[in-house]
Amino acid sequence: MSQDPGNLPEGMPLSFGLPQIQQCPFAAYNKLRPDTPVYKDPLTGNYVLTRYADVRRATLDVKNLSSRTGLGSTRDTAAKEETDAIYDAKGYRPMDTLISNDPPSHRMYRQLVDKAFTPNKIDELEPHIDEIIHGLIDQFIDKPEIDFLAEFAIKLPMIVIAEQLGVDSKDMDRFKIWSDVSVESQDPTMTYEREIEVVNILTDMQQYMAAACERLRKNPDGMLLSRLVHAEVDGRQLDTPELLSILQQLIVAGNETTTTTLASGMKQMIERPELVAQLRADPSKMRQFVEETLRVMAPIQTMFRKVNEDTEIHGVKIPAGSMIEVRFGAANRDAAEFPNPDVIDLDRPNANTHLAFGVGPHLCIGNQLARGELRLAFKALIDRMDNFRASRGEDSYKYTPLYIAYGPTQLWMNFDKR
Repeated sequence: MSQDPGNLPEGMPLSFGLPQIQQCPFAAYNKLRPDTPVYKDPLTGNYVLTRYADVRRATLDVKNLSSRTGLGSTRDTAAKEETDAIYDAKGYRPMDTLISNDPPSHRMYRQLVDKAFTPNKIDELEPHIDEIIHGLIDQFIDKPEIDFLAEFAIKLPMIVIAEQLGVDSKDMDRFKIWSDVSVESQDPTMTYEREIEVVNILTDMQQYMAAACERLRKNPDGMLLSRLVHAEVDGRQLDTPELLSILQQLIVAGNETTTTTLASGMKQMIERPELVAQLRADPSKMRQFVEETLRVMAPIQTMFRKVNEDTEIHGVKIPAGSMIEVRFGAANRDAAEFPNPDVIDLDRPNANTHLAFGVGPHLCIGNQLARGELRLAFKALIDRMDNFRASRGEDSYKYTPLYIAYGPTQLWMNFDKR
């Protein structure tokens, strides 16, 4: 899918706030990266970084580039007075805990969450995840055509994280809405009216999850949410507003990113059937396929950082208070770091240095869970299915313009049973 930013309507500037570019931002990255690696977006005023080295350096610079941007868990916008009133009346004001927080406060929250998200606990989940995967495949494998998103890519990560967060199966539709809105809530171009709608939806989620936390305080069950509720650092446990802030981030980390990567990976296997043959011939390459799919089709394209002190990057002066966009999607396709960057290469030696999950203190807390789900899912799909085909030509794929996330939101396909 290509989108040439040079073909924008006359007089329309290149901006990542434009739906035309959000639908496929990679041509815009390629246009900017060589000569304008620090680009001031004319619509948002944000400074956009597109080179790997710059994005990585900026993400690690927690001293001068703050994650407390006013676009994360807490928003500093024109709607703030009204949204605060809604939170006060119906839920809890958001807090900056993980993604939108800085050390040293961030460190304490991360330690508490890491206690609940141990590698051993993630490994223990894999047999159950495999059962969910095969159960979902059973439901569609005899159908002549499917929307891969609706039948599989949305359902798998949603079921896994919802179970871990104590969400009842009958509430999955609500959970999906909460997940979508949690991603949208960080859009810097959101209108005043939409921000009010979003906050009303998020308070519905808060009420639901607060009730679940209260139940688990009295009756622990060993699932992820229960472990979070009872986690301690130096005798300190999370209170309800802190828990809700972290849970909103977990819903995105454990759900949205995996959904879009599953769909992106399937699209790659449809368009490059030789990848399927290589994976069957050498199953050990499945981890590499997962890493390369994450790199090429980064599910979260950008995060934001606020400049604490006047700074300069490649001769561009960036005043204190400005917003920088660390464009992971651009960094992951920087040819200076990844030769032939647009192609999934199962022998690429540095595939796992991509930035799809971030880097440093803010490395995505759900990255190991997501990697496990993706590896098990792709293995099961190629074990049980063959000859993946886009069933409606170019109309098989739909991309919904989003500021933060990227990936197919519809994928019509058919296949042969093995």
